[in-house]
Amino acid sequence: MRIEGLERNSEHYWTAVRELFRLRPGLIAMNAANLCPSSAPVTQTLFDRTNDIDADPSHENRAKYAERKEYTRQLLAEMLGASSDEIAITRNTSESNRAVIGGIDLKPGDEVLIWDQNHESNNVAWEVWSQRLGFSLKRVSTPDTPQSREQLLKPFVDAMTPTTRIVSFSQVSNVSSVALPAKQLCESIRARGALSLCDGAQTFGLEVQNLQDLGCDFYTGSAHKWLCGPRETGVLYVRSEAQSGLWPPMVTHDWEKASTQGARKFDNLGQRDDGRLEALGTAVQLYNFLGGDLIEARVRSHVAKLMAGLQSVSRKIHFLSPEATELRGGFVIFLYKGRNARETLETLYNEYGISAAAADLGDQTWVRLAPHIYNSGRDIDITIKAVKHLVS
Repeated sequence: MRIEGLERNSEHYWTAVRELFRLRPGLIAMNAANLCPSSAPVTQTLFDRTNDIDADPSHENRAKYAERKEYTRQLLAEMLGASSDEIAITRNTSESNRAVIGGIDLKPGDEVLIWDQNHESNNVAWEVWSQRLGFSLKRVSTPDTPQSREQLLKPFVDAMTPTTRIVSFSQVSNVSSVALPAKQLCESIRARGALSLCDGAQTFGLEVQNLQDLGCDFYTGSAHKWLCGPRETGVLYVRSEAQSGLWPPMVTHDWEKASTQGARKFDNLGQRDDGRLEALGTAVQLYNFLGGDLIEARVRSHVAKLMAGLQSVSRKIHFLSPEATELRGGFVIFLYKGRNARETLETLYNEYGISAAAADLGDQTWVRLAPHIYNSGRDIDITIKAVKHLVS
């Protein structure tokens, strides 16, 4: 790779990183919280392994992929601060969340707490399951403009009761960019004898994680977001002590073997795309090569620059993203009045080449800008100019 030998964190370094992605010239991709491009090494691995299997789909040729899948599992475990026996390889965060939601024995009289800022797969999914099984569901709200971690923690602690079986929350909300104090929350949950499901869709591949230190029972994530991995790959972490209390989402071929090998029983999903699973390992290897700490710092630098650049129009927009770095994730979210969501996206894309996210929220428009390592300082400058145009 051309990046080798360059000074880490220099602009030349990040220009070389950009060249690892096949983004078309002129496009400013600002939607990492939804979908990131796969890097060229990931795409090449997927291409090569697909060709290999298509050229020879025999059991004899495909047998090697079992060992390669386990190597990917080990890479994920090391990346997340877990053991390989605690890692299941799924298709995305939604599937991982569903494995937990549908795998815990719950009954009438049991209570589940959910953050009202969760993604649908960790929110609406619980509602559907509660209708089927009859357990009670309680939504927890946090301050709209949190000033401290204590303000975010207290509503959860106050809401827990002796019947609370599990607390399900997003580490970072995709609708506000608010970051919960996940470690302290997991400690409080465990102290009350409940389980914790931490949805890491907006942290997996962006924030350095040590799940055993974090203390959650379950952690979920998608590779198609911040990790820039192959689509339809994800991760499910199941703490070793919590595995016996979770039913598998599917039982199929090789169950007898999988059922005795820790979290592998939670990815016993039948025929898989072997090349895609190896490409996931390539994504983790690139993450390790670039450095998780450097990736997170680069994204947070972009976010800080965006927020500072938009201060001059702060009277026309309302930031949902907290001002304090420790209280927000790796993207900026704001509300404004004027163009609706469709007009907002068309203006950003057609006039500035910016791909972002927007939605209509009452008489206001919700806008999310999520930069990543393939964005340059110039991209941020253009985005600030575009937003000022939007709200003028």
